[in-house]
Amino acid sequence: MELIGAAYLILKAERAQVHLDALNRELDLFLKEPYTITRKDDVQNGRHVRRTQLKPNDPVIAMLLGEFLYSLRSGLDQMAWQLSLAVARSDPKTRGNICFPIYENFSNPDTQKTYAKVRKYFPDAVAAEIDSLQPHNGSSSPQEHPLWQLNRLCNLDKHRLIPFHSRTMPIYFPNNPAAKVQHFEGEYAIEVSVPIKDKRQLDIEPDGTCLIEFGDWEVDWHIPRQRLSEIHDFIVNSVIPRFMQFKFSALFENKLRIGDIKPSR
Repeated sequence: MELIGAAYLILKAERAQVHLDALNRELDLFLKEPYTITRKDDVQNGRHVRRTQLKPNDPVIAMLLGEFLYSLRSGLDQMAWQLSLAVARSDPKTRGNICFPIYENFSNPDTQKTYAKVRKYFPDAVAAEIDSLQPHNGSSSPQEHPLWQLNRLCNLDKHRLIPFHSRTMPIYFPNNPAAKVQHFEGEYAIEVSVPIKDKRQLDIEPDGTCLIEFGDWEVDWHIPRQRLSEIHDFIVNSVIPRFMQFKFSALFENKLRIGDIKPSR
């Protein structure tokens, strides 16, 4: 039995929640011991070095993230297919282009042309709802819109595992004028050192936890872990309700357009 309208997106959102729950369990497990601490005497320089290093990413975390994202993004596209015009679905030249478009802005003429082309695949009322959900119509910048962030993360996941990092790592720095700190960005590590005679000042365990973020560090774009739940909530509470009204009406309109049924007089 073929699902109608937003029904498939509802199921996809439920499946996404399963993946998100599994992802959060893995992250909680990771955060129990997110970093390693090693110490050594650098006799040559007369210093004692304490190194705190974030543990390597577990690939299963990135895979669960990708499954969560894809459930939502593909659900949007599948809903778009269900609500598109029958003439667009039946035409080999257009059926492969039916999707739920998400664009940051329309300042580029090519983007305007592409969006206008996709928009014609839908009944006017459905297209109007899609228009209203475009990131540039939000109350904040397009890059802060949940759909833009969902789309951006999905595009990252198509090509590589999405890395997760922490902007914070609990480091104890002693009240010692001779203390030094050194960052190792590529290794996600920080070293604090003091003269060997003061090594006991580094015996204190740090108090705090890492704050996990996902994104693309090459362009300095990332979102906090809790944003994933907010993206999911946006789909469930703001997107799905908009399209539930088209459960039957869009299909009825599609049939009218291809002459399968005639309006009553």
